[in-house]
Amino acid sequence: MSEGADAGAIRICDLTEDSRTAVPGSLFIARRGTKADGCRYIEPAIQCGAVAIITDRGDVLDELDPVLASKVVVYVSDRITRDGALIAERFYGNPAKELLIAGITGTNGKTTITHMAHQLIEAAGVRCGLIGTVEIDDGRECARAAMTTPPAVELSRTLATMREHGCQAVVMEVSSHALDQGRVDAMRFDACAFTNLTGDHLDYHQTIEHYQQSKAGLFELLKDDGLAAIGERADDAHGSSQRMIDACPKSAQVVRCVDGKSVRISDESIAGMTLEMTTPMGEISARVPIFGGYNATNTHQAVLIAQHVLSRAGLDHETIVREITEELTHLKLAPGRLERVHGGEDDVQVFVDFAHTDDALASVLGAVRGVLEDGAQLWCVFGCGGDRDTSKRARMGTVVSTIADRAVITSDNPRREPPSRIIDEIRTGIDESQMHKVSVQSDRSQAIAFAVANAKAGDVIMIAGKGHETEQISPDGMGGVRSVHFDDREHAHTALRERRLRQSTSAGQA
Repeated sequence: MSEGADAGAIRICDLTEDSRTAVPGSLFIARRGTKADGCRYIEPAIQCGAVAIITDRGDVLDELDPVLASKVVVYVSDRITRDGALIAERFYGNPAKELLIAGITGTNGKTTITHMAHQLIEAAGVRCGLIGTVEIDDGRECARAAMTTPPAVELSRTLATMREHGCQAVVMEVSSHALDQGRVDAMRFDACAFTNLTGDHLDYHQTIEHYQQSKAGLFELLKDDGLAAIGERADDAHGSSQRMIDACPKSAQVVRCVDGKSVRISDESIAGMTLEMTTPMGEISARVPIFGGYNATNTHQAVLIAQHVLSRAGLDHETIVREITEELTHLKLAPGRLERVHGGEDDVQVFVDFAHTDDALASVLGAVRGVLEDGAQLWCVFGCGGDRDTSKRARMGTVVSTIADRAVITSDNPRREPPSRIIDEIRTGIDESQMHKVSVQSDRSQAIAFAVANAKAGDVIMIAGKGHETEQISPDGMGGVRSVHFDDREHAHTALRERRLRQSTSAGQA
């Protein structure tokens, strides 16, 4: 602790990591972020009423205005992210200790498994919160999420709210960024799931090894008697599944989720599939209204998570199996995940999906290809985000041009980058022999309209990359960005309506 105000005379009644939200009595956590150093905002926090600061810089008082420095107590920590998380938990009454917590990590599939597990747990009568990329459900209301895993203070505050609203459990997505930054260091998990690990976020992690190491951090937080549902992919060249298993406590229950072995598809169409799943509570067979091999694995992992949480909540095995089996027939994917946009009156089928990596595109396009009717073509409208990992752009071009019959390259969220540069980098992954199937429409609304207008009856169109997102982030021409409302689903609906009007007009003229 550094000199400053009298530590015994202060009373902390609020925690914040954002100086703009500081109030009289706040403890301001001034940590270095990926884009800014929180120490730069200590004086504004004090001016707003902060009475204590925790930082990893011992000389911070020397740089403050003497008058302001005299008003605060400064605590110095050499592990500020961990200590900030611990302080947040204690401040909010240790809510993580009173909830059954399941965490899901991996490059792709986190949102789907989280939403599925939440649905299965709730259907069995256990109130369950949800924290993820799309939304946060605190047990009383749902709100749009700002990021996949909230900062530590917000996370503990949210868990406390869930407890107040009667939640017994929470399922949450845990991103590699959150794990690397220690946002969940004050928590212990009853169950964890790992989906897969492919090339993404290397702009942040720099190497696959660091990315993998961050993911493994979740399993180091698994309780000794917890359950780990580990997805095993034949194409995992990095040994990621075993790395997650090695990070688990020796006494934890590890269940390997292997396509074709622990989960099997007996029949499949674009309307759904029948699954046979091996679980610690026996075999479960159910017809689910979704399709795709990767979704079979997602479903299996969600079932494993739900079983373990419900068992910890006190339900007997027979009740758990019965309730889960029944709810599987009504299973819903998260918004923007293989979301159907077309209606019964449309002669083409249009889906919106969040797939924004080469691996995710391969999975979703492969799933559609597997249920495509004879003679139908598969279209894919896609782009790649700017100011992010550039290494995946060419790979995305390769995947789409290889699996889809028609590819429409467009803008995603270019952010500060010129859309044309991103498109050119995607095109470098497309073999010259596949260029005949590729079209470029940098305006995303025009790209969607082009695909819907030119598809033939029976074709399937996948609009990939943005999924549930409702805005597009583009260069503002002055070195910054601007956000405008943009929802792939809305633009697809408009394009489908125009297609029906053209068909109606043509029929009338005939």
